[in-house]
Amino acid sequence: MRFIIGLLCLFSFYMGLFSKSYGKDIAVGFIYREPPEEAFYLYDWLVVDPDNFSWEKFDEKFYIKNRKAKLIAYVSLGEIEPYRSYYKEIKKDWILGENKAWKTYIADIRNKEYQKFLIEKVIKNLDRFDGIFFDTLDSYQQVLKPQEFKSYEDSMIDFLKEIRKKYSNKTILVNRGFEIADKVVGIVDGFVAESLFYGIDVKSMKYKKMSKEDTQWLLDKLSQIKNLGFIVIVIDYVDPKNKKLAKEVAQKIYQLGFIPYVADKNLQTVGTSIYQLIPRKVLMFYDSKENDVAYSTIHRLYQLYVEYLGYIPVLQDIQKGLPARFLADEYAGVLIRLSKVENEKRFIDWVKKQIDDGIKVFFLDYFPVSEDLLSLLGINYYGIKSTFDKADILEKRYNYFEIEPDFDSIPLVNVKEGNPVLTIKVNSKAFVPFAITKWGGYALEGSFLRIFGENELFVFDPVKVFRDIFNPDFPALDITTENGRRILTAHIDGDAFFGVADFEPSKTVGEIIRDKIIKKSNIPHTVSIVEGEISLEGLYPERSKYLEEVARSIFELDNVEIASHSFSHPFKWRKIEELSRNKNNTEGYSLPIKGYTFSLEREIIGSVNYINEKLAPKDKKVKVFLWTGDCVPSEEAIKLTYKLGIYNTNGGDTVIDSKNPFFSYIGPMGLNRDEYFQICTPIQNENIYTDLWKDYYGYINVISTYKLTDKPYRFKPISIYYHFYSGQKLLSLKALDEVYSYALSQEVNPMFLSEYDQRVLEFRNTAICRDIRDDSIIIRGEGNLRTVRLDKDVKVDIFNSKGVVGFKKINDSTYIHLDNSGDYKLSYSDTLPNFYLIDSNGQIEDFKVEADKVKIRLKSYLPLEFRIFNRNCKVSIEPKNYSLESGAKHIHEYRFKREKEAYVEAYCN
Repeated sequence: MRFIIGLLCLFSFYMGLFSKSYGKDIAVGFIYREPPEEAFYLYDWLVVDPDNFSWEKFDEKFYIKNRKAKLIAYVSLGEIEPYRSYYKEIKKDWILGENKAWKTYIADIRNKEYQKFLIEKVIKNLDRFDGIFFDTLDSYQQVLKPQEFKSYEDSMIDFLKEIRKKYSNKTILVNRGFEIADKVVGIVDGFVAESLFYGIDVKSMKYKKMSKEDTQWLLDKLSQIKNLGFIVIVIDYVDPKNKKLAKEVAQKIYQLGFIPYVADKNLQTVGTSIYQLIPRKVLMFYDSKENDVAYSTIHRLYQLYVEYLGYIPVLQDIQKGLPARFLADEYAGVLIRLSKVENEKRFIDWVKKQIDDGIKVFFLDYFPVSEDLLSLLGINYYGIKSTFDKADILEKRYNYFEIEPDFDSIPLVNVKEGNPVLTIKVNSKAFVPFAITKWGGYALEGSFLRIFGENELFVFDPVKVFRDIFNPDFPALDITTENGRRILTAHIDGDAFFGVADFEPSKTVGEIIRDKIIKKSNIPHTVSIVEGEISLEGLYPERSKYLEEVARSIFELDNVEIASHSFSHPFKWRKIEELSRNKNNTEGYSLPIKGYTFSLEREIIGSVNYINEKLAPKDKKVKVFLWTGDCVPSEEAIKLTYKLGIYNTNGGDTVIDSKNPFFSYIGPMGLNRDEYFQICTPIQNENIYTDLWKDYYGYINVISTYKLTDKPYRFKPISIYYHFYSGQKLLSLKALDEVYSYALSQEVNPMFLSEYDQRVLEFRNTAICRDIRDDSIIIRGEGNLRTVRLDKDVKVDIFNSKGVVGFKKINDSTYIHLDNSGDYKLSYSDTLPNFYLIDSNGQIEDFKVEADKVKIRLKSYLPLEFRIFNRNCKVSIEPKNYSLESGAKHIHEYRFKREKEAYVEAYCN
């Protein structure tokens, strides 16, 4: 207790000393494994180990265009690490001794040859980094005599001066090196110190609380550094499981005027600075021995609801093993749908570790381990239910959703602690086939999802179930809505571009779609061609010149962005890749183009280059690659689109309609194949709705899909997706025209498919965190995904928030509109603000709140519309030629006839 009181007194003293809190509001991170994408937004400065950071991989992430973090490279100045790639080049006379605790060698910076080596072999490779962090500056004190210290320190000073001279624009940080601080003013930007309150016992390598004397000694040193004008960063080490302690320690460091960073002892986790990341990832296991991930049940039937709640699904093949590293810094949950695993004991131990680390684990349909291991999870096993045993329902937690439960042969179990979702009676005894527990829970086959005929039906509402499993305490990022209106996209697969219209044989279907759809609707379209159908190298070289002219005329339109639909339109991607790899005949798996041998590079890179060089206008390039055929590409195929810096889309099975109004007919956003992500089309194309072109008018049924994916939950944007051959028949064209008419009769916000794709990728890498200073929700990302959703009725205070333009209630949720800054803070109120944007068909171009003034610039692809809530604010709008309709409750609607852009100012006293 006396120690705590003493520290409080110490805090008061230093708070006064550091009243000038220069630089303490920077979010700084140190991650020495390959950092997750969220880290590029979570931190303002991010120190990485260049041996574990690949610029080649980073460059593949073309969608990261607005990272918040300066990237600072780690360099060990005072020690030499044997695991470095350059270690074999180290000479013995550069080494002074050994640091046995860390199994490294202490370097002699006095050696000019060593200095030259560092500059020319190590630091020279760091040109692309924004800064350098020099570590181990005080290691020499372990091996040199005190009378030798000065010569070593002078050499360090000279070396740092040389680095500053060579890299005048880089941020330079050093770890400790207090002895030279007054000599490197203007040379070094900031000092780093470790273990102010919590550190590591170097003998046991366990976490420890620092002694009062150690804390006070370091505080004295840091005060001297601070007074010299340096930024001071303090790293403390805490068991990563203890997030509460990490937050408290970070708050203490911050209150003393320093930049905090609290993480694990090896700096492998996403640690706490002024922001603490809210874990949003959910690991989802499938077994590639059973089927490809695209066809796996966990992806097809469960992933959507994880996404809807704002979590990031990460699909993991159990055949590739179990992740070894600590996961709870990024992961909130694990979903397991496996019928068996190879090493049951290892698997259950891994599961228990995740639970101990604070991750929710939920089993779907099966327990993939032996009954005797279930007791480790607090589950009592009583045998297997026979097919002939009757199961009576005793209790249920929710109302039935699409079907009632039914059980075949399932384990008969009870849970020691938890909340039964379903309780059944078998042979006079009660059992629990579905339970939600503190650690996650389980739902055995037939209790949550049932196969009934050709349908897979949910026994209970999956949104409610997964919400109760994971208990999200953050707003969900939303890719269906922008500025309160449903996103609308339109994209066209290039198939049959060469065909002619039955009702107008003088025109190709490309011309029909151009003239009767694209030009008429004027909304953004993503349009593709199949190179092998129109180029000289393709099926119809004699018609190539004319077909290319038609393609150019489409690609020149302002409301068209360009996509490729491959060279030979592969029908089954993975199969044709396998056949080609094994040098087998690929005939029948793509268009029969004479003399062509299948090649992934030719299909993707070649077709994109052809369009860019032969068809695209000078100011446009291909933005999207649209998968063909079964739309199940390999990881290598997706990787090629990343290398080209273009989005990849298609696949997915959202075909819910009035005939099959079941949730299992709604697909997720996409799927990851390891680190590459395939974006699925939001809603399927006319080929499905026409029953493979048997009912030419069948695409009209997509309207029921739009309705069923909007209520009771808005799962999807409106997506108009079809092929050029829809221009062949009058009935198919009529259906298409009516689908467009319906879509545009709704409150929509149209955008290009590439813009939607960018939002999907940002859903997966945006950082949602808590601010340790006031516990507010902070959202940091690229700034294109501009909607978050809270599944309750809230009022947002836009004047005390940051980057919040307005909000709107849709269904039973509040959709919050964000600006384009990518840096947001949410603040709520009991009353409505005097002014906010309710909705618009445009996007935010600029937004500012200045005291009592709000400034908004909106831009749409259509004549602009917007609604505002205005209570006692003076509003001016440019241009002036709008129609205004003012309704009850302070709601005002503005419509322009032609203008697509407007500037709004509101003065609110």
